[in-house]
Amino acid sequence: MSKSGCEIYCPEIDFSGLDHIVIGSGIGGMTVATWLAKAGKKVALFESHSKPGGFTHIFKRKKGFQWDVGVHYVGGMNEGNSLRGLFDFLSDHKLKWEPMGEVYDLVYFGNEKYEFKAGKAHFRTQLLSYFPDDNIAIDHYLQLIEKLNKAANHFFIEKAFPSFLSNTLGRYMRHSFDQFSQKTTLQVLSELTTNQRLISVLSGQCGNYGLSPSKSSFAAHALIVGHFMEGGFYPVGGSEEIALTLIDNFNSLGGNVYVKAKVDEIVTHKNRVVGIRIKDKLIPCKSVISNAGVFNTFNKLLSPQASSHTKFDLKNVKSSIAHICLYVGLDQSDQALELPKHNIWYYENDDIDGIFSNFTLQNSAKKFAYISFPSAKDPQWHEQHPNTATIQALSAGDMDWFSAFSDHICMQSEEAYDNLKKEFEQNMLQRLYELLPQIKGHVIYTEVSTPLSTKHFSQYQQGEIYGLEHTPERFQLPFLRPITKIKGLKLVGQDTTLVGLSSAMLSGMICAITILKWRVWPIFREIAKKKKQL
Repeated sequence: MSKSGCEIYCPEIDFSGLDHIVIGSGIGGMTVATWLAKAGKKVALFESHSKPGGFTHIFKRKKGFQWDVGVHYVGGMNEGNSLRGLFDFLSDHKLKWEPMGEVYDLVYFGNEKYEFKAGKAHFRTQLLSYFPDDNIAIDHYLQLIEKLNKAANHFFIEKAFPSFLSNTLGRYMRHSFDQFSQKTTLQVLSELTTNQRLISVLSGQCGNYGLSPSKSSFAAHALIVGHFMEGGFYPVGGSEEIALTLIDNFNSLGGNVYVKAKVDEIVTHKNRVVGIRIKDKLIPCKSVISNAGVFNTFNKLLSPQASSHTKFDLKNVKSSIAHICLYVGLDQSDQALELPKHNIWYYENDDIDGIFSNFTLQNSAKKFAYISFPSAKDPQWHEQHPNTATIQALSAGDMDWFSAFSDHICMQSEEAYDNLKKEFEQNMLQRLYELLPQIKGHVIYTEVSTPLSTKHFSQYQQGEIYGLEHTPERFQLPFLRPITKIKGLKLVGQDTTLVGLSSAMLSGMICAITILKWRVWPIFREIAKKKKQL
């Protein structure tokens, strides 16, 4: 076993007797694997990349620099929160969280800035300081956020229902949620206020779900805002600690993780899963759980004949936004450079819809930037990486910008491709120097990732980072749930629930419930008992 508790795939390994195979080691896959192993099932997890963890993993470069690739902050990790309890269970209480402080997000429109403060009361007070005449709208908005987050409990629970219950009781349970999931964020906010700047400020975190106010479902918006209402948190030691601690616990329960194990096919016979195929080797099992995403599962891993049984209609489903990111290494600590823990959302102006509808490679960094400071968030950084700091600055990306390089192999240089990345780098550095002039002269390492990088490492064909688009239409797709029409095939991941680490984790838990049924309750009792003891 490697340091991460993973074994490199080898066809000579004895894979006999497997109950469940999980494809993909993102948080959804790791979660369902851990729950099933906890219930005594024999589970193996297969990951195509050389590192486990999906978007929770990190990458390292010279001089000790390292950056997370997908987990920039997480909500709901305050003590006593049920999400925190679930992560404690998955990591056997080894995963620790660091709060980001009073301010967790800072939104810029040009030179004007707005702070998002942790805690509903602080959040409200801060908004009122900016918009003192809009107290009724702000209070109504906060009531809607709370209402939607309560209704979301039924949204998540209903995902575990079999189809006959989903079409009867499930419709009733989803009613409150569906009232707002079928409206756009802009529609709902426009019903609350005519103050366009307030609407833009309330939409300032829309990059977390990748759609502008006129296109996103208000349900997605409300759940993300509610998720961070008590502030942002960062895993101590960096985002790789999520995968390392979860895999360590999974291994202790008898589970195995295999890396460099690209699954070529989910093998079925008479509409029933019989195993997976890696190259020429068939690995049999009782069931397969795919964390590879809806598009990859049904367009790539299943044969056309098998897919025809699923009744999935993917023609009108679009992939979410892609991104392009600049990774920066600095030669002084974040304390010396006065770098914040909070994230920065920069918009050229408050016309967010206009900005999102007009991105090009040349203007993306000028119009929009999300800036994160991983070294400032992690209290252990300076023990291991003294007198250095890191920044990530990303903007919207599009696979079409790099279509000429679709066969480009990551890490291999091609001059025209490198020139495009260099252009973005220069534009984003200029944005960073305008917002953080103190870092000028201290940048000693830079690297750019593109949608091609995301495709190479995650297998998402459009370089998407949030799975399926979070439009109102998405929330009416009946097949986005763990249970499929193919016997023995289950789904997990953000496609079946919602964008984000916690939602993907919940997808794994929900999937485990559909498999274990009443046998899941001893696990819930154990979680509750440990929570009371702390």
